[in-house]
Amino acid sequence: MFISKQIYRITSFLLVCLIAFTPISAITPRKSKTGKKKPKTSVAHSSKSVKVVKASENVAMATDTGKKVLLPKYDKIVEEHYYDIPSSEIFLADAGSNVARSMEAIKGRVLAQKEMQELSSLLGISITNPDYLDLYREAADWLGTRYRRGGMSRAAVDCSGFTNIIYKNVYGQQLDRVSTTIAKNVKESITDKADLLPGDMVFFSTFKKKHINHVGVYIGDGKFIHASIKQGVIVSSLSEGYYSKAWRKGGRN
Repeated sequence: MFISKQIYRITSFLLVCLIAFTPISAITPRKSKTGKKKPKTSVAHSSKSVKVVKASENVAMATDTGKKVLLPKYDKIVEEHYYDIPSSEIFLADAGSNVARSMEAIKGRVLAQKEMQELSSLLGISITNPDYLDLYREAADWLGTRYRRGGMSRAAVDCSGFTNIIYKNVYGQQLDRVSTTIAKNVKESITDKADLLPGDMVFFSTFKKKHINHVGVYIGDGKFIHASIKQGVIVSSLSEGYYSKAWRKGGRN
């Protein structure tokens, strides 16, 4: 019983000493190869750890009484683990790219906001959606163009000619040349003015005529742009007495 306790104490003491005086881990970077430098995508590192295992042989020791006993022998094995860490160059490149994209996006939003303010002033409406900027740019560019029946140029346009130009330049669509035919061939008719969206067509029967003989393009805030006989290309309100009475429907392609 006495021998067993001593053997246990000696074994425990040796094991503690072995673990205490052995470095647990060491991290060392791999040596890079000499030659032409290539862009680093990652840096290789290795992690070393010590593992204590029981040896196949035992150690013979004498006890206080002079009796020899066999104690287990322990060996240490160094294990190395490799892993890659993305290089600082990659981190910096990604960060720079993200900053550049963010700055470009902010610049784009600022320019769009400024342009929307300018177009709002020109067209007399409140523009808040940049998705319709192509429509507003084209519409504003034609303001003041004089009216001429059958006209389809910068020199002069009529109502259906102007609507044709807007739809061709903004949406890439070719419309019929006459407002009556355009109204008949719309893909979707709109009876409620509240359902109109920027870019929808608006149709009227003017001069007390029963058939549709006038067309314009809705731009929002209850207003539309069209070629007026007296004033040329202007922005008018659907709530105006004349156009309110002449209103027939809206149309969407």
